[in-house]
Amino acid sequence: MKIVLFTFYYPPDLSAGSFRAVAMVEELSKKITPINELHVITTHPNRYQSYKITAEDTDVVGNVTIHRIRVPSHHGGMASQACTFVVFSLMALRYCFSIKPDFIIGTTGRMMTGILTWLSAFVVRSHYFIDLRDIFSETISDLLSGYNHILGRLSKAFFSFLDKRVLLNAAGVNVVSEGFLEYFDIQGIETSNWSFFPNGVDQEFINIDVHPNTNQLSTKTILYAGNIGSGQGLELIIPETARKLGSDFLFQIVGDGGKRKLLEKKIATLGLHNVELLSPVGREQLVEYYRQADILFLHL
Repeated sequence: MKIVLFTFYYPPDLSAGSFRAVAMVEELSKKITPINELHVITTHPNRYQSYKITAEDTDVVGNVTIHRIRVPSHHGGMASQACTFVVFSLMALRYCFSIKPDFIIGTTGRMMTGILTWLSAFVVRSHYFIDLRDIFSETISDLLSGYNHILGRLSKAFFSFLDKRVLLNAAGVNVVSEGFLEYFDIQGIETSNWSFFPNGVDQEFINIDVHPNTNQLSTKTILYAGNIGSGQGLELIIPETARKLGSDFLFQIVGDGGKRKLLEKKIATLGLHNVELLSPVGREQLVEYYRQADILFLHL
């Protein structure tokens, strides 16, 4: 049996989707027999321009083969990300047609990976499974409504239509939030047979020394590590909070994303010296930042 898993991000790239995908692959590889094949179709690391790391075009580990596609670099904007995804989709379809899998899995925070999974399954006449990590029609309509209300409503209708086509034809669907079940029930999609496996705590963080920081310095460090994008809205929160807290607190922001430049601009406009912007780092180094922090900024 041949199984293909589509994921836009995969280690050594940094991304929540990357870490979830590798956890899925590790578990799947244990479940299938040695005569079966698991093919991961993904991209070369491209999540952040400020975090460059190389990987092989093809990696083979036991019965898992990882195929990495080179895609154009993007700067976080919708147009450049769309261009990048089109290149990935075309090459991924080509790989899929060559492999001719019996079953396809798509893990998707952006529904376009789900649509790619759906189309590929149609082309090679196989069944498919969707691991749903976000509701793309809601995300894209929220973003576009900020520019034009009518455009937001039209995008919501169009992508909701695609959501239904992809999900109704899937052999199975897993969601990372039980709230998704109620949402799609209201949309008229039967969810009684869907599964729920949320995001967990990755092994790298399980054995961290959790003893309190004994920092005796007067300045306390507040740490945020993660994406700096539209969904986080850090530019609306951090600068004004840092201004009000003053020099007794230092914000450390570790990450990158489409709104980083806007955050930098607002910090400069307010003349703040208690916000430190740091580039993305590997998880071992990130653990050290966690250890040294006095306060963790958890943003939902």
